[in-house]
Amino acid sequence: MVRLVTFDVYSALADLERSLVPALRAHLGLGEARARALLALWRRTQQAGTLISNSLLKGRVPFARLTDLALQQALARFRLQADEATRHELVAAWHRLELWPEARRVLEEVRARGYAVALLSNGDDAMLQALQAHWNLAFDHIFSGEQAGVYKPHPRIYYLPLETLGLLSRDVLHVAGSSLDATGAKAAGLRCYWANRRGERPFDPAYAPDHEGADLAGLLDILPPPDHS
Repeated sequence: MVRLVTFDVYSALADLERSLVPALRAHLGLGEARARALLALWRRTQQAGTLISNSLLKGRVPFARLTDLALQQALARFRLQADEATRHELVAAWHRLELWPEARRVLEEVRARGYAVALLSNGDDAMLQALQAHWNLAFDHIFSGEQAGVYKPHPRIYYLPLETLGLLSRDVLHVAGSSLDATGAKAAGLRCYWANRRGERPFDPAYAPDHEGADLAGLLDILPPPDHS
């Protein structure tokens, strides 16, 4: 019954460590371990910023802006200095993220089985369009936090495919990469597959995903190939 498979970007599809640790090392002269620690704090602060943006009810702060603000906070915690040009380059690295190793194969197989595929992400439109071009992958649709005016786990972002395409919730399977995203998708009434790479538990069992696996490859076990009989 699934017609559309939507993919989270910054956890489900993109390998942030493989993409951003080299950029932090190159621009800030950090060792591997310190760069990884800085990235972890940067990402946590960025995610906290999305929740703050939702809670303040002052309108959605652009994701690129949140990413820069979070970077400034993380740098301050690490007692590091970076001028505006350096910060700009580091935020721009989010436009060139690398896919998880199995992601391209899985995406291409999902499309080959006849399902429409879409990005459903907190990102700004320009950031997501840049990633689509960088990956050289064709998505049927891009649904963004910018279009919804909010960030996950607000239900409005998960309703975008339903409202835009006239689909029912049962027509959509969302592929989450984090507990927060899986919770938001289920609370909004969507089916959900969680690529749970770190073996985490659902935040609230009441909103546990329908399916989960250690990576994206498990998605192929629940999406049947086309019936040519």
